[in-house]
Amino acid sequence: DLSGRTLGLLGLGNIGGAMAARLDPAELLVHDVREETAAPFVERGARFGSLKELAVECDVISVVVLTDAQVRDVVGRLLEDATEGTVVAVHSTVETGTAAELAARAAPLGVHVLDAPVSGGAIGAAEGRLAVMVGGERSAYERAKPVFQHWASLVLHLGPAGAGTQAKLARNLLTFAGFAAAA
Repeated sequence: DLSGRTLGLLGLGNIGGAMAARLDPAELLVHDVREETAAPFVERGARFGSLKELAVECDVISVVVLTDAQVRDVVGRLLEDATEGTVVAVHSTVETGTAAELAARAAPLGVHVLDAPVSGGAIGAAEGRLAVMVGGERSAYERAKPVFQHWASLVLHLGPAGAGTQAKLARNLLTFAGFAAAA
């Protein structure tokens, strides 16, 4: 049950937008560098906020941006203002050391960073059947899991920060090897 919680979603592209569409807009604070991308969510009742507002107001913030550099930038900016107990879930596929580094930076602040890359694309997100491979503190995973279950049919805790990214890369390797063998 998510009632009474404020959820943040940062990055409303193909996958992030489909994920946001499966959440209750009354509980949702969204941000995208393209403010017009947020307009459909705001029309349905979500609020548009700055990174600072997400950091201060949200219990769980999902980050769905394109590159490792963007993840490092936005998570670093969120950490400047995040309140103790906030969970920042990075759903982007990042470099293998990024999640552990960000989690270590967040820990002294009482903020939890989960690496939680997704598999299944925009269609999987829209249909609520993404796979989420999560690395990070178990207690933070338990707090974020009900959010993830709105747009994912498989949510797995795989170990410390970085384990989610490693599992995603292994899954990608197996998928591509299967495609190559079939071809």
